[in-house]
Amino acid sequence: MSKLVAQRSKTNHMTFPSQLREAIPEPPMGGRVLQLDGLSGGLSPSRFGRHVSLKLLVAETGKLVGKYTILMDLQPEAARALAETLIQLADQAAPIHSKM
Repeated sequence: MSKLVAQRSKTNHMTFPSQLREAIPEPPMGGRVLQLDGLSGGLSPSRFGRHVSLKLLVAETGKLVGKYTILMDLQPEAARALAETLIQLADQAAPIHSKM
Protein backbone atom coordinates (compact mmCIF):
# COMPACT_ATOMS: atom_id res chain seq x y z
CA MET A 1 0.00 0.00 0.00
CA SER A 2 1.39 3.38 -0.96
CA LYS A 3 2.01 6.02 1.68
CA LEU A 4 -0.63 8.26 0.04
CA VAL A 5 -3.30 5.55 0.22
CA ALA A 6 -2.39 4.81 3.84
CA GLN A 7 -2.67 8.50 4.72
CA ARG A 8 -6.06 8.81 3.00
CA SER A 9 -7.37 5.84 4.96
CA LYS A 10 -6.67 7.68 8.20
CA THR A 11 -8.33 10.91 7.07
CA ASN A 12 -11.84 12.21 6.55
CA HIS A 13 -12.79 12.61 2.92
CA MET A 14 -15.58 13.01 0.39
CA THR A 15 -15.76 11.34 -3.01
CA PHE A 16 -17.65 12.97 -5.87
CA PRO A 17 -18.61 11.05 -9.01
CA SER A 18 -16.96 12.16 -12.25
CA GLN A 19 -20.42 12.62 -13.83
CA LEU A 20 -21.02 15.48 -11.42
CA ARG A 21 -18.24 17.45 -13.11
CA GLU A 22 -20.29 17.53 -16.32
CA ALA A 23 -23.34 18.82 -14.41
CA ILE A 24 -21.56 21.96 -13.21
CA PRO A 25 -21.83 24.84 -15.69
CA GLU A 26 -18.87 26.91 -16.80
CA PRO A 27 -18.30 30.37 -15.32
CA PRO A 28 -19.87 32.86 -14.91
CA MET A 29 -22.54 30.47 -13.55
CA GLY A 30 -19.90 28.39 -11.79
CA GLY A 31 -22.19 26.22 -9.68
CA ARG A 32 -25.16 23.93 -9.49
CA VAL A 33 -27.85 23.58 -6.84
CA LEU A 34 -28.59 19.96 -6.06
CA GLN A 35 -31.34 18.73 -3.77
CA LEU A 36 -30.56 16.18 -1.07
CA ASP A 37 -32.74 13.26 -2.11
CA GLY A 38 -31.56 10.53 0.25
CA LEU A 39 -29.07 9.63 2.93
CA SER A 40 -27.81 6.32 4.21
CA GLY A 41 -24.84 5.25 6.23
CA GLY A 42 -23.00 2.48 7.95
CA LEU A 43 -19.70 1.35 9.37
CA SER A 44 -16.82 0.44 7.11
CA PRO A 45 -13.89 -1.59 8.29
CA SER A 46 -10.42 -0.62 7.19
CA ARG A 47 -6.91 -1.56 7.99
CA PHE A 48 -6.85 1.31 10.50
CA GLY A 49 -10.10 0.50 12.28
CA ARG A 50 -13.72 1.20 11.52
CA HIS A 51 -14.96 4.48 10.14
CA VAL A 52 -18.36 6.00 9.42
CA SER A 53 -19.48 5.95 5.80
CA LEU A 54 -22.29 8.16 4.54
CA LYS A 55 -23.90 8.00 1.13
CA LEU A 56 -25.68 11.19 0.07
CA LEU A 57 -27.96 10.95 -2.95
CA VAL A 58 -28.35 14.35 -4.59
CA ALA A 59 -30.61 15.20 -7.50
CA GLU A 60 -30.87 17.95 -10.08
CA THR A 61 -33.64 20.47 -9.61
CA GLY A 62 -35.95 22.02 -12.18
CA LYS A 63 -35.85 20.63 -15.73
CA LEU A 64 -32.69 18.57 -15.22
CA VAL A 65 -33.00 14.97 -14.05
CA GLY A 66 -29.53 13.77 -13.01
CA LYS A 67 -28.92 11.95 -9.70
CA TYR A 68 -25.50 11.56 -8.12
CA THR A 69 -24.06 9.71 -5.15
CA ILE A 70 -21.58 11.54 -2.95
CA LEU A 71 -19.63 9.40 -0.49
CA MET A 72 -18.31 10.68 2.83
CA ASP A 73 -15.93 8.67 5.01
CA LEU A 74 -15.26 9.97 8.51
CA GLN A 75 -13.21 8.90 11.46
CA PRO A 76 -15.45 8.34 14.52
CA GLU A 77 -14.33 11.59 16.18
CA ALA A 78 -15.12 13.62 13.06
CA ALA A 79 -18.52 11.93 12.74
CA ARG A 80 -19.32 12.87 16.34
CA ALA A 81 -18.19 16.47 15.77
CA LEU A 82 -20.35 16.70 12.62
CA ALA A 83 -23.35 15.25 14.47
CA GLU A 84 -22.89 17.70 17.36
CA THR A 85 -22.62 20.66 14.98
CA LEU A 86 -25.74 19.58 13.09
CA ILE A 87 -27.71 19.17 16.32
CA GLN A 88 -26.62 22.63 17.56
CA LEU A 89 -27.59 24.24 14.26
CA ALA A 90 -30.92 22.40 14.11
CA ASP A 91 -31.70 23.50 17.67
CA GLN A 92 -30.97 27.10 16.69
CA ALA A 93 -33.14 26.82 13.58
CA ALA A 94 -36.06 25.18 15.37
CA PRO A 95 -35.60 25.18 19.14
CA ILE A 96 -37.03 22.25 21.07
CA HIS A 97 -39.11 23.49 24.00
CA SER A 98 -38.86 21.59 27.23
CA LYS A 99 -42.08 19.96 28.46
CA MET A 100 -41.01 20.13 32.10
